[in-house]
Amino acid sequence: MSLINGMLDKFLAAFQAYENKTISIEQLKTQLYEAMVAAARDVEVAHADALAKTYASFMRAVEKSKLMQVVWAVVTLSQLCVLLWHQVGIPGIVALGLIARYPSSGTTVEWSYLLLGACVGMGPMVLRAGSDAGTITDRLKSMVGK
Repeated sequence: MSLINGMLDKFLAAFQAYENKTISIEQLKTQLYEAMVAAARDVEVAHADALAKTYASFMRAVEKSKLMQVVWAVVTLSQLCVLLWHQVGIPGIVALGLIARYPSSGTTVEWSYLLLGACVGMGPMVLRAGSDAGTITDRLKSMVGK
């Protein structure tokens, strides 16, 4: 709530200064832009902090639970085997001529990458990859600049 109140206070102060004719329209735009960028930066910092705390909490739970450690190890190793089979094993048996063509396994490889990514740190991988990569502040600046 303090983020919203802080942003609204900055907006109101800028609009009041503009209404009182103490700043120009360009200065108003600049102040509003700075307030939006500051708010986006604050959201990004809060988001990164929450992600770090969640990951730290999960890692503490893993350290204490033998079952979670075993499940984590089994999932990680099994998915590594699946990926090795698809990247080395299948091309190898096709190259040796043992079979002409290997049938598609559907989305098995995608799920393997997903599960393996989840085991080694899904949050940072998802949040910092893809077409929307970059900080919220950078994206806001690019939208406002258009």
